[in-house]
Amino acid sequence: MARRGMITYSATTGSNRPPTAIYYLAKPSDVMAFYLFDEPEEGQDNPWTLIDQLDRTKLLSAGNKGTAKLLAKRLAFTHFVYVRV
Repeated sequence: MARRGMITYSATTGSNRPPTAIYYLAKPSDVMAFYLFDEPEEGQDNPWTLIDQLDRTKLLSAGNKGTAKLLAKRLAFTHFVYVRV
């Protein structure tokens, strides 16, 4: 389903340096499950599923917290946490 890799929509620092951390979206609970999805389109019904482990070969990551927040908004998530790696 999901395309692996990293998306960064805008740099928060204004520099061209690569990110020092990447972010994944997860379901907030005692045992976290991670949201697996393709790059969401704005204004679309974007499908997603949960996986039980942080498998970086499957998950799409965000290059900064702003991008992670935008991805969550496009996916219509109301309950999620950022997992910084």
